[in-house]
Amino acid sequence: MKRATAQSMRNAFGAECAAHMRYLLFSDQAAFENFPNIARLFRALAFSEKVHASSHYRQTKELLGEYCVNFSAPFILNRTVDNLTKAFESEKEESEEYYQPLAAGARSQGEMHAAQSFEWLAQVEKAHSDMVRRALDALEHAAEDPEIGELYVCDICGLVMEEKPPENCPVCRAKQFRFRLIE
Repeated sequence: MKRATAQSMRNAFGAECAAHMRYLLFSDQAAFENFPNIARLFRALAFSEKVHASSHYRQTKELLGEYCVNFSAPFILNRTVDNLTKAFESEKEESEEYYQPLAAGARSQGEMHAAQSFEWLAQVEKAHSDMVRRALDALEHAAEDPEIGELYVCDICGLVMEEKPPENCPVCRAKQFRFRLIE
């Protein structure tokens, strides 16, 4: 793997690790505020971010050593409505401004596997931002826990679906059994 692509993977690993933990904290806050469906949504997003971090780690594991990773992450823990707003902004930014350029950079270096991974993540983060936006709109409109169906997460690409998954993941084409129900 070329140096620039490997560093992009490492930086993305750090950002996804931070997002994983942030969403677990947001889930705890939503549960505290008696929003169990939003808490479950944050747990699903946390698992998805863990899937992303694990993928980045596996793709760079042959490059052993200690590396500095550069990423920015919001350090906030507010009311659930504020946490949803921050989650929406973060997911939207990742889908539109973060993963697309990384995919283009990897592709320009001939790193097709890494480019595909980054492209998948751009699609998945877009789906996340849409899902979070719907939950945020519902919470702002009704001031109560929104109805959220069963949540399934693809353990290959991290796509979160609010319905029984199809035979193949719409993003990575993984088989249906690769989706995990989030309780």
